[in-house]
Amino acid sequence: MKFACTQENLIQGLTIVSHITGKSLNLPILGNVLLKAENGTLKLSATNLELAVSTSIRGMSEKDGEYTVPAKLFMDFVSLLPQGKVDVELVEEGLKITAAGQETVIRGLPAQEFPLIPKLTKTSGVKFKVGDLRRMISQVAFSVSTSESRPELSGVACLFGGALGASTVVFVATDSYRLSERVLTGISGINATKIIVPSRTMLELSRILGSTKDELGVPEDVEWQTTENQLVVTYGNTELISRLIEGSFPDYLQIIPDHFKITAIVDRSELQKAVKSASLFARQGMYDIHFNVKPSEGTLNVSSADQGTGKTATSLSGELTGDEDVLLTVNFRYVNEGLSAISTQKVRILMNDAMSPMLILPAESDEEQYRYLVMPIRQ
Repeated sequence: MKFACTQENLIQGLTIVSHITGKSLNLPILGNVLLKAENGTLKLSATNLELAVSTSIRGMSEKDGEYTVPAKLFMDFVSLLPQGKVDVELVEEGLKITAAGQETVIRGLPAQEFPLIPKLTKTSGVKFKVGDLRRMISQVAFSVSTSESRPELSGVACLFGGALGASTVVFVATDSYRLSERVLTGISGINATKIIVPSRTMLELSRILGSTKDELGVPEDVEWQTTENQLVVTYGNTELISRLIEGSFPDYLQIIPDHFKITAIVDRSELQKAVKSASLFARQGMYDIHFNVKPSEGTLNVSSADQGTGKTATSLSGELTGDEDVLLTVNFRYVNEGLSAISTQKVRILMNDAMSPMLILPAESDEEQYRYLVMPIRQ
């Protein structure tokens, strides 16, 4: 193998693929990145057996071949090289890198030991705009469960078409304490299907979409395809393959109330400040703050109290409707994360009573179809 490319291209390729590598006592090769020179391009691949990422960078290939080297070591070393030409050659001692008068050899492992990344037959898939897909992931992935007791909740449920409409995609995530739902319409090429994508895959995909740069321009679309148990995402020269989570995602619509007695429309940034202030005096381990909605006074009070640190209360004015006051206790972290996922100036908060979930929506609902449900803390 003998290949030449720019330091900028090489570091970008390593940035895309090396993030998923890690130390493994049983399979040290999982900490390596596979380099394959072929047909004038250098393909870099990494896998953790659950997820595989490959990308190709441009350059000049004098001799085809493949080899694996420790991903972190290679990444750290290349990042220290000056911008400009980098020559990579496989020699008897290992991988020789020559740049700006510096010659280095990194020892690795033969490519034959690298796990086989499946080559899946591609069919027509669903195309997302890059900005739409990144936004959807950012609005739901944080609600995924971290518990291993219910694997079906450890990923994002992706619902395509069906009863929702032929051109509709819904991303949903829940950890049983809160739920995020994002709806995107106007997507073509949809076949009605339901899958659960691991949260690690979703976060890695979002990172890749945000880190790809190219002087010739980056693609505007992301192609999304599924097989029986795997997801394949193609973005320009980069391909991500991930297993899917087996199981059935719960019928989450059953826990969202059909109607609400109380509606409050308030400024989002002011509510965020009130929640953060209350969080400073929430009880350790409880993370509890109180929402006291008083439609008759047109106010929403956010408060908390702790015997050791003190107490605080903030009164917010807004558009409130309802026939009675409601006092609801919620986890401040859940509320804050939901508010951060919304970009509108104002939010709409819907409640029934102290024992029912609270729903948070963008006040301008036509801008983004997003719903965030928070279960109350029962005293």
